[in-house]
Amino acid sequence: MVLQNFLGRHCRLPHLVSLVILLLLVGSLNAADNHEKEHADEKVVSLGEKAFSRAALTTDLAGAQKIEQYLTLYGKLQPEPTAVSHIRARYAGVVSRVNVHIGDTVEKGQGLATVDSNESLQEYQLRAPFAGMVTAKHAGPGEYVSDQVLFTVVDYSQLWVDLQVFPARMASVRKGQRVRVSAGERGYAGTVRSVVPGSENFPYARARVLVDNSDGLWAPGIFVEGRIEIAARQVPLAVDIRALQLVDGKTVVFVQRGARRFEAVPVLLGVRGEHFVEVRSGLTSGARYAVENSYLLKAELEKSSAEHTH
Repeated sequence: MVLQNFLGRHCRLPHLVSLVILLLLVGSLNAADNHEKEHADEKVVSLGEKAFSRAALTTDLAGAQKIEQYLTLYGKLQPEPTAVSHIRARYAGVVSRVNVHIGDTVEKGQGLATVDSNESLQEYQLRAPFAGMVTAKHAGPGEYVSDQVLFTVVDYSQLWVDLQVFPARMASVRKGQRVRVSAGERGYAGTVRSVVPGSENFPYARARVLVDNSDGLWAPGIFVEGRIEIAARQVPLAVDIRALQLVDGKTVVFVQRGARRFEAVPVLLGVRGEHFVEVRSGLTSGARYAVENSYLLKAELEKSSAEHTH
């Protein structure tokens, strides 16, 4: 009887071993699944109600967008050369009267000064050739004049900016492109009127833009920034550039999965514009994603990952 029991127990031993191996295998698979689940959860951020309110996140929907690309150039505002007049006395004589001062605005044909001619012994008027501003005066009553410049009148109602285009960027700039000229908070929307080739004295081309200054708020001689639209392309799927974050070396967008729940989704990007960037894979049209303050979600994700590691 003892021998029979011994043999019975040992005959069932292979079955016990198989059962143990099976249990170990199932446990390993469950552990792997749990690990993968935990790893996936590390890419999801769930915010409490107060934290969500403080974050002040904004969201948008991924979808089709027009991607506009710009090139920033710099130049200086100047009057048109033909809008500058250097006025001289027609005949030698003595100035008997001066009617204007530097900074005065004058109309076309307005008298600037009166000169007593030595030749004809008669008075004649020096008049403004066009409307503009007196920027220089070199004549006073009783002064003898001959052929020197007595007044300079400049028409500032239109100004030109020559934007410097260096060789590496010449292929991107052409006549007719839209350009935004700005200096401080003031801006003007114009177009590139011409692209003048460079020379030995100027190792760059000049993109010329006409700026309307009929209100007199632009000052000649100041340096300005010109942002030229060099390309515009419609893409089927794009997101706001502010949504992009770098997580574990990958560019991600935080997609909203619930009221206060966001998942870091890796994306493959395409054409980049000023405000939007094309998404070639990783998102679907209509996906709602975090835009403003999305970096707070990244910080929360990194914080949670660090706590999980420890």
